[in-house]
Amino acid sequence: MAQILINIFKNAQEAGDKEHCDISVSLYYRQDSWQGNQQGRQIIEIIDNGPGFANLDNALTPFYTTKSHGSGIGLSLCAEITRNHGGEFTLENTVEGGAKIMMSWPVGNKINH
Repeated sequence: MAQILINIFKNAQEAGDKEHCDISVSLYYRQDSWQGNQQGRQIIEIIDNGPGFANLDNALTPFYTTKSHGSGIGLSLCAEITRNHGGEFTLENTVEGGAKIMMSWPVGNKINH
């Protein structure tokens, strides 16, 4: 989890205005009740005030980057780590122009290591 947050915060800082980078982190629980599923989800939502994703279709493609000094591995690695722990990793642009990343996991999800 620490590596995921480091990558996301670093991306937000590099993408945004160098003098003022706002990052909002929300942690919450949502009860799923559709299709008979009574299991809830724990959610981490991160929103920044940068320009948003230039290309959402390729943002999670390994080695794809819009940065001149980037490797394109950060967000794809975050998504893979999240999925390997039974979670979902989604990206979107906000109406205000920033980026929004949401990670969620079923409550009580047990991982075999």
